[in-house]
Amino acid sequence: MYNVSTEQFTGPLDLLLQLVEKKNLEITEISLAQVTQDYVTYIGGQTLVHPEELADFLVIASTLLLIKSKSLLPTLKLETEEQEEILDLENRLQLYKLYKEQGVKIYEIWNKHFYLFTRPPWKDTEVKFFPPKNVSLSSLSQSFKKVLESFEEEIPLEEKKIVKIVTLKQRIKELVQKLTQGKDYSLEELVPDKNKRVELIMTFLVVLYLVKENIIKIKQEKNFGSIWISN
Repeated sequence: MYNVSTEQFTGPLDLLLQLVEKKNLEITEISLAQVTQDYVTYIGGQTLVHPEELADFLVIASTLLLIKSKSLLPTLKLETEEQEEILDLENRLQLYKLYKEQGVKIYEIWNKHFYLFTRPPWKDTEVKFFPPKNVSLSSLSQSFKKVLESFEEEIPLEEKKIVKIVTLKQRIKELVQKLTQGKDYSLEELVPDKNKRVELIMTFLVVLYLVKENIIKIKQEKNFGSIWISN
């Protein structure tokens, strides 16, 4: 566990970067999967998170869980939007790291009293306009219209509704009741809706938790073979 207090970081990206650097990892999809649990654990242990930062924390945490699920389930296929979200998080984190490093250098220069100055004003401060000979009010108007027409039309984002919400606690309770009946199940048999990746990921995480707590046992005869679960 990492003892990272709120005074040591300025936002969710700062916290994530600290966790990566504490493990001496490069900022890649694999290393982000390794620090996911530390990140989620830290957020869960906070008694107060500012509302304006909570949304960013949740977005990054959900993306990290997606990355970790992909690393645990190699056969999991992601949609294009999900792959772009993972890549966007990597790029944002790399850019944020660059900003922090350059910020330290700028702060050192500032402390040495090396300042930058703007160019002195021109002696002739009168504003002058030298239009072409053939320019007219009409031509300016047409040019301005062409500029406006070149802008892409804003397309509103598609609305998506959450049809069903199932908590991990509820899913754990369901699986414990099912697995204590003395019958072995394959992982596929325990997934309520095999067409939903969320159901598959949640079931897989619950199985891992129950194995950790010595409530169930799992076996797999070969790589990428069926995973069998017994109590």
